Amino acid sequence: MGKLAAKDTSSAMVFSEEELCLPWLPKEDCVLKVLTLDDDKLDRLRLIRTAKKAGLKFDFDEASNIGELKTCLDSSAYDVIFIDHKLGLDNGIDALRMILAHEEQVNAIPIMVTSATMHSIAIEAMRMGCADYLVKEELTVSSLAKSVATAVERRVVFAQIADAKALDRELKGVVSRFLNTCGPEMRVILTSTIKTLRGLKAINRNSNEIDPVILSNFTVLERGCFDLTRFVDDLESIVHRIR
Repeated sequence: MGKLAAKDTSSAMVFSEEELCLPWLPKEDCVLKVLTLDDDKLDRLRLIRTAKKAGLKFDFDEASNIGELKTCLDSSAYDVIFIDHKLGLDNGIDALRMILAHEEQVNAIPIMVTSATMHSIAIEAMRMGCADYLVKEELTVSSLAKSVATAVERRVVFAQIADAKALDRELKGVVSRFLNTCGPEMRVILTSTIKTLRGLKAINRNSNEIDPVILSNFTVLERGCFDLTRFVDDLESIVHRIR
């Protein structure tokens, strides 16, 4: 994926197709599915026109209230969702909760659209999981392009962190299962092997009947058993530290 920052061409900021491709979309499918939720038709049209001027390749759906939002969420998976903070009797925070809880919208990037006097709503939305916010009175080609770029980049970073955490949990699970199943039996076998080797070497000190080559192999095997025992001990120590 190319750099996510918007390019500045003349007075308008525009995106190339590669710059706006999300990591979960095929390269040939760089038109993003976008939903704009606003109870004011003119505000929805203004947002759509501004996106076109910014060169953003969006396929827009529109919703004017929570009911229409639910219908849209149930019927399509969206890449970006713009949420107006005030929806008549409804509000953008409730809409955001619905989006974040919807199992079909796990990849959707929510962006809250607030008024200049409602920064507290934007802060609350960001704390809840909104990717970014726009101030409606300050909506321009530049601000929209910057907001989308910031939101996409933030979502990519969060996705990478989530993947790392998932891998960490998986590794912990593998190690724990190994220690709980193979670990105890392996420790018994290693201890028994070391004891047997030491017994044979003690007998040989009196009789000197074991071939020197075989005796050397005994020493190598004993060292290997010690190394494996330390490995199991280290695994247990790591698991205890990360719990």
